[in-house]
Amino acid sequence: MTQQAVSSSNQTTWRNSPPYLLTILVLLYFFSQSASSQSPELSVRQAIESLLASKQQPLLSQADFSQYSDALKQLYQMNANQLIWLGEGRTAKNREDALSLLSNAKADGLNPDTYEVERLRGYLQQAVTLSKNATTELVSYDVALSIALVHYARDLHVGRVDPRDFDYPAQFAAKSASDVAVLLNQHIQQQTLAELPAALAPKFKQYQKLKTLLAAYRQQNTAAQKPKLLLAKSLRPGEQDAQLPELRRRLLELGELKAEEVIGAGSTETLYDAAATEAVKRLQQQQGLKADGVIGKQTLALLNQTPADKIAMLELAMERLRWMPELPEGPRIFVNIPAFQLWAFNSRDDQQPLTMKVIVGKAEKNQTPVLWEEMKYLEFMPYWNIPKSIMDKEMLPKLLSDEEFLTSQDIELVGRYADDDEDDDENQDSIVDEIKSGRVRARQRPGSNNPLGRVKFIFPNKADVYLHDTPGKAAFNRDRRDLSHGCVRVAEAGKLAEFVLGDQSEWDQQTIQQAMAGPKTQRVTLKKSIPVLFFYTTVFVGLDDKPRFYPDIYGQDELLQTALSKAADPSVKQQLVSKTVNSAGGG
Repeated sequence: MTQQAVSSSNQTTWRNSPPYLLTILVLLYFFSQSASSQSPELSVRQAIESLLASKQQPLLSQADFSQYSDALKQLYQMNANQLIWLGEGRTAKNREDALSLLSNAKADGLNPDTYEVERLRGYLQQAVTLSKNATTELVSYDVALSIALVHYARDLHVGRVDPRDFDYPAQFAAKSASDVAVLLNQHIQQQTLAELPAALAPKFKQYQKLKTLLAAYRQQNTAAQKPKLLLAKSLRPGEQDAQLPELRRRLLELGELKAEEVIGAGSTETLYDAAATEAVKRLQQQQGLKADGVIGKQTLALLNQTPADKIAMLELAMERLRWMPELPEGPRIFVNIPAFQLWAFNSRDDQQPLTMKVIVGKAEKNQTPVLWEEMKYLEFMPYWNIPKSIMDKEMLPKLLSDEEFLTSQDIELVGRYADDDEDDDENQDSIVDEIKSGRVRARQRPGSNNPLGRVKFIFPNKADVYLHDTPGKAAFNRDRRDLSHGCVRVAEAGKLAEFVLGDQSEWDQQTIQQAMAGPKTQRVTLKKSIPVLFFYTTVFVGLDDKPRFYPDIYGQDELLQTALSKAADPSVKQQLVSKTVNSAGGG
């Protein structure tokens, strides 16, 4: 019998009932009252389980929360599937701290609007006025805030988009999002949500430097936008230009020119004088450009970057760092592709790494891939195993026009079915056919013509790229150095070999130089492999705490920005087409 049936029984029925029936009715009445007293907790649990199972939250503009479903279930299970933010025993401090986190998401380069913080603020103001029996409304508001917090925590911890969409290797998606719910719950229980960003964000010093820089540029971005500097041709030291006063102001803002130097220009304010020239040279030096003081296209582009431009680049750089797992302690080699620069660190806190210029893959055809591999060995005086694509496209046309081309380039054919002595009379057409068919492969002997130079550094990878020396040293003087077939050429191969073999006592500067000048190929296996990271970021803060902004040579910033825009609306199916072109592995 239901409570309603009991309450509707009239007094006559009660009086005329047998004693045992009256007893049963009384017991049923009290049982129903007891069951009713338990129903709020049960109702809340059922409402939460039902809402989480639906994976839809109509209170939010992005109703589908299926990508956060597992983390949300885990979070609520750790709380016995009861309200987390609202109801008895739930503190206002946690709610306020949660909203504050979402409002301040921009400090980490995230957009607070993504997490609908103002909408949630309104919901929570309504929720505190509701009766505790308003189960449906309370559960909806509670879960809405949890969805936003899990969304924010995942974005900060592992990134907003999947790096594998950009052909990044699996190591860059190795961080698990499963610990997001655990971390979030810990800080809720301890009422320390203000500390959550530090627990979730990347632990790299570079990330913290970028975050500090982002805050500084946000302050600058409130100022009025300045007109772009326009030059019909490169501006050289000693020349006149009406835009020199504006150039000096920008150099002053960048910290490369002192206030007294700006004031001191006086009547020669339109002259590109020595002080302004030296300031431009310092800027060029910091950015890895040729420090000649000539303001050409790349230097002009740097000077015309607005705070808004830099903010956008910083946000992309911070996103990429969220993808990166922690590197193990010990030596590691880092190449930033658009910076054309290599760093070799002895440890995580190495303040004086080995640094050198590098040449990377051509932007349109042979892009150097992002990778993270282990260097296993190096080869002194290496052969160059010429990739078939290079042989077919670049060398066969030369061979067809010059019978002595292979001999002149010290190239030999390997894997032929006949001995060399029997091949002397073989005609040119036969050689070309064998190369085209793949029955033979070509390799260039060690020597002055070999494009790998005197040493190459091997870390096996699917793209078949590596670090290597080069005889073409003049190319390192160029500002833009995307010139290779995909491998990374290093400016100071001898110094890099010393770094790599630093823990092998039998190898010192003298023995390394001897090996680099020896007549034969020599392979040296490393006692301990060294992590090698090829990365892509157009912003990097150096050890001097000064930022460097690099050109987006492969268009990867544009691709990532497009992906982030799509990620803001999960209903739009992402179909990213990476601009990365597979390397030929040719050097």
